[in-house]
Amino acid sequence: MPFRLDHPSKRRKGTVPHRWWNINLRRSVRLAAAASGVILAAATLAPAASLEGTVRNGTTNQPVSGITVQFILLQQGMTPVASASTDSRGVFRIDGVESFTGSPAMLQVEYAGATYTQPLISPQTLASGIQFLVYDASGDPSIISLVEHAIFLRPAGSELMVIEQISIVNNSTPPRTYANPEGTYLFTLPGTPRGGLQASIEGAAGMPIPQAPTPLAAANTFAIAYPIRPGESNVRLQYLLDYQSPLRFTKHLNQPAVQTHIVTPGVGVQVSGENVTAVGREPTTGFAAYQVTPGMSLVDLQISGEAPETQADALTAEPAESSGLVGIADAATERRWLILSALGLILLAGLVYLYRE
Repeated sequence: MPFRLDHPSKRRKGTVPHRWWNINLRRSVRLAAAASGVILAAATLAPAASLEGTVRNGTTNQPVSGITVQFILLQQGMTPVASASTDSRGVFRIDGVESFTGSPAMLQVEYAGATYTQPLISPQTLASGIQFLVYDASGDPSIISLVEHAIFLRPAGSELMVIEQISIVNNSTPPRTYANPEGTYLFTLPGTPRGGLQASIEGAAGMPIPQAPTPLAAANTFAIAYPIRPGESNVRLQYLLDYQSPLRFTKHLNQPAVQTHIVTPGVGVQVSGENVTAVGREPTTGFAAYQVTPGMSLVDLQISGEAPETQADALTAEPAESSGLVGIADAATERRWLILSALGLILLAGLVYLYRE
């Protein structure tokens, strides 16, 4: 009999459907590869004399004239090095970019108060036919919904590594971008992070765009103001907290998602809480998953134990020169964040689609 992914109420207690984990972990590996593959591809671009493409308004399906398209190098701190304006047909052409090939790059457009980016993936994309979509903007928060908030917890030694992935869907009709200068995503950390906070947002283009969250008045509360374009976007947060077993982990959910899940390495780590229910373990890796009671605006649980040394430690270590990964910047911390982002996708994206497939 072929395997069927049953509704959670029909599932054998204490297990996670093998098919669910396999499908979504494979998908997350592909997403992680895309996140770094965009950068790899951009770093091996063949020489090209110009970039040509069209900017269209995805809300009205009309070309956008008189808008500036910037060519940005990522290795130099998001530095614009060339630009061009669109004509009456929405067509742009940026000449003289051959001297910049070999460096990670992207195109950027400012439209209706929102920033749109598009990575340069291949020589074919560089040559011509780039289709750049922008949208009318809306400040109405009801056009977006948070469908999944997954939190990976890995205690080791005196540190608790936390990687959060928040899946945001914009299904506005007609399609519009949610833009709010005061913040499109607000969040509160469960404590003061050790060594700072890393944040990024990834849209349909598949490239994580680093963010600098704005501190708000409440302690450890921040806002990300990056516009949420139509489709699905993923906010990723990564930080370290002080850890001593047992630890009470209390996190306020400023914008609760439809589903909130906790993931741990499983072996050696115990999680308990009144509003946390064990979902089960993935049979291959041993990762343990827990579901937070829907509707809760607070994650309140106790963490005890310590994760064993695994391959994850190697992934979070500094990459060797031969690893093949090309970071957004030369700084070691940013290269490490790129790897942690990919690791977070692998561990968390499987939960993002729980109960949605």
